[in-house]
Amino acid sequence: MPSRAISAPSPVAPPPLSHHHDKTTRTFPLLTVAGAGACFSLFITLSVCFCKSSRKRQPPPPGDPSSSSSSSHTPREFSYSTLRRATASFSPANRLGQGGFGAVFRGTFSSGENVAVKVMDSGSLQGEAEFQNELFFAARLDSPHVVPVIGFSHDRKRRRLLLVYRLMDNGNLQDALLHRRCPELMDWGKRFSVAVNVAEGIEHLHGLERPVIHGDIKPSNVLLDKLFSAKIADFGLARVKPEHSCGISSTPSMRGTVCYAAPEYCNLDNIVSEKCDVYSYGVLLLVLVSGRRPLEMTGSASEIQRANLMSWARKLARRGKLVDLVDQKLQNLDQEQAVLCIKVALQCLQRLPVSRPSMKQVLGMLKGEVSLP
Repeated sequence: MPSRAISAPSPVAPPPLSHHHDKTTRTFPLLTVAGAGACFSLFITLSVCFCKSSRKRQPPPPGDPSSSSSSSHTPREFSYSTLRRATASFSPANRLGQGGFGAVFRGTFSSGENVAVKVMDSGSLQGEAEFQNELFFAARLDSPHVVPVIGFSHDRKRRRLLLVYRLMDNGNLQDALLHRRCPELMDWGKRFSVAVNVAEGIEHLHGLERPVIHGDIKPSNVLLDKLFSAKIADFGLARVKPEHSCGISSTPSMRGTVCYAAPEYCNLDNIVSEKCDVYSYGVLLLVLVSGRRPLEMTGSASEIQRANLMSWARKLARRGKLVDLVDQKLQNLDQEQAVLCIKVALQCLQRLPVSRPSMKQVLGMLKGEVSLP
């Protein structure tokens, strides 16, 4: 399929929404409130207009199968009252989880369609940036392994930003695998399928004409539909790789998540690239095979050596005992395939980005189409 071009988000930052407590603010409180409200409205308007206009400027190339339905991927604007009714006034009973910049609620429209609604606080500049980023990518990423953003809304009175996603019935991988211990994920075939789904999703992002770096690949950002097919979510930290560039300069807002973030994130002088997603995928792959968190302390002396999943995997590789890392509760285990996954993960976890395989190579190794180095 031909690659699709994606233009980078506007470099202009959204107007700040914080109040400055100087003499003017104290003297004219009504003007301050009005000004803040205007800035908030302007931010929303610019975000939506840019999302729509940039799509018009960058039509899919001829022959792209997504071109005939591109308009169907443009996010809709919902009224705040519609989303409030759908979530029963954001009832705690409908809360699905809590993210870094807001809570997620289950909602049901009058049509019967089930959705997930993320409520973000517009008082956080980082939250505003993630909202704008999600909208930017929503209309551009068309893959069966990416969770689509279907709409958005905002509440001027409470200064909230809302994103509407298609509901994934089985929640996120972190919860399903490590907390709820879903019986479906006790089957090796299903876990391996999840691993391949995620690899396919990342490979899709990296294979675009302007590659997209997700920046925060981890189990809680992988959602599972009713059949436990995996889809990548949360593009709040995603970036489009600049043309004729080897990567993007690391910034504090692009740090990913501890344990899953590649080593180069820790140095502001370094360039982050697609290989950062490869590293994060390597950690996720070990979590899938072992059924353990990257860092897990149980207090038992015998468990200390296994506390750091990545270090433990490397030790087992040196001893030729990789099978010891495989989750012992798995059913229908294909031992050879599980060991292959661990070996692929270790390739992804190389400290130097240049030593890591591309996601295309990773996918090929998992499918047996490419030999391990």
